Amino acid sequence: MTQYSNTPALHSTVSEVYIGTKFRTVFARREAPADERIGELVEWCHRWARLGVVGDTVGNLSFRSANGFIINRTAGDLATITAEEFVEVMRADFARRELTVAGAHEPSSESLMHAALYAARPAVNAVFHGHSAALLDAAGRLELPVTQRERPYGTSALADEILDVLSAHSVVIIRNHGFVAIGPTMAAAHAAAERVLAKL
Repeated sequence: MTQYSNTPALHSTVSEVYIGTKFRTVFARREAPADERIGELVEWCHRWARLGVVGDTVGNLSFRSANGFIINRTAGDLATITAEEFVEVMRADFARRELTVAGAHEPSSESLMHAALYAARPAVNAVFHGHSAALLDAAGRLELPVTQRERPYGTSALADEILDVLSAHSVVIIRNHGFVAIGPTMAAAHAAAERVLAKL
């Protein structure tokens, strides 16, 4: 059952210092993935950077691919990201905290969260994660689902918290952290986020 927060979710959008990825990356190959939709994802990354919800290196966007999902590199600047900076996550072993990927870079530090959402929701084909202090503060007023407990970024525990309150929603506030928007397409994930951001 989804529960809503009646108080501000938090004032800080990043409560934890970034220390890199919290999983082991196994490179199946070191070439950037080839998918014509990467160009569209590049445009969404640039757009979210202009919206101010991904900062210089904070935020991650992905779409489901034939072999898994394609996501931006870790610590990449989404305002200037290029197609070569995307990674395809082909396998996620949650128990071992291990990702098998194709790409020239480490995948986003939040790749386990994306993997869990795709695994749990077959109809979801895009996951966009950003940060907005104003949205966190307005979560209760907007009646958005808020994760019950703060969890470390980049962990399966964080993904579990999101899944606990996701239900039929397309936007979830991550307590003390940011927000995630999902959809059947990249445009739909963006539109879900845009609808709530427009209410601020």
